[in-house]
Amino acid sequence: MVYYSNLIYAKKGDEIVSVDDVESGLACGCTCPACGEKLVAKKGDKRIHHFAHYSKKDCEYGYESSLHLAAKDILSKAKRFVIPAVYIEFPDTNKGKEIISEACEITIDKVELEKRFDNIIPDVVIYSGNKQLFVEIYVTHKVDDEKREIIKKADCSTIEIDLSKKDRLLSREEISDLFMSDCPEKKWIHNSIEKKYLKKFYRYGDIRPIIRDRVYDCPLKMRWYGKYYADDFEDCLGGCKYCLRASGGNVLCSGRRRIATVSDFKIPEEERLRINESEPDPPISPDLKKVYKGICPACNGKLVKRNGRNGKFLGCSNYPRCLFTASCFDD
Repeated sequence: MVYYSNLIYAKKGDEIVSVDDVESGLACGCTCPACGEKLVAKKGDKRIHHFAHYSKKDCEYGYESSLHLAAKDILSKAKRFVIPAVYIEFPDTNKGKEIISEACEITIDKVELEKRFDNIIPDVVIYSGNKQLFVEIYVTHKVDDEKREIIKKADCSTIEIDLSKKDRLLSREEISDLFMSDCPEKKWIHNSIEKKYLKKFYRYGDIRPIIRDRVYDCPLKMRWYGKYYADDFEDCLGGCKYCLRASGGNVLCSGRRRIATVSDFKIPEEERLRINESEPDPPISPDLKKVYKGICPACNGKLVKRNGRNGKFLGCSNYPRCLFTASCFDD
């Protein structure tokens, strides 16, 4: 495995120093932040100024540790950091992700390196107001599944900055630009606001069982055969904006309360329902057209009103040979 020993930040005693702020050669008096070996400050005219290990041996964690020092120094002085947009993603469904907040700049009160929080040691910790944000810097070791699960369980908002494809001699200005801009290298590993909003969506959903590929009492009245229903695959998983989850033989549907986006939470329920009343109804199925005409869609017999345990219903005149029933539309 190849490691990269060219660093732009190092330790000088208890201080964090940039290669631009020290003397050339061994006179810099600096050590590697990972292995503690003496460093040489190389400050020529042809290459970006950098530190190299005096022994010329490669150090596995030297470069990443140098970037951590750079992050602390740059962020502590800049007092600001740009976080990426926050989205809600809905697992177990094809519903598109919903945006909670756009990318924005936060102010920084304090920055710490590799401070332990229970079972987590983030690369960088940013404090802003009464909130803390973990930042992981990925060069050769990305956040693995085990650490990701620990972060999620602890509900710690965490950003990963992917530098694995960047030049291994990033300048201070280039690193600063990454921290101070909304760039594709930044992504959320976990965001506590996203988790809260996902739970809020789920609270507005109704659990509807999937019965032979059908979800009955569809609030959008997608299909009809005796009663309204939706096809679990074509209608619900096919992209319905109210399908929050489909798993375990059930669909979690927010259609009854018309909650599809984050902005819907700000609209009173009566108004949400009124807005959706203006949406076009799905096409009337051939079966429903027959029922409107008093014809049984199962056998083309005549439909008649009958009294049952739960009130009036439509039944086929060919009963018991035909068992088709439907709700009465005028009750």
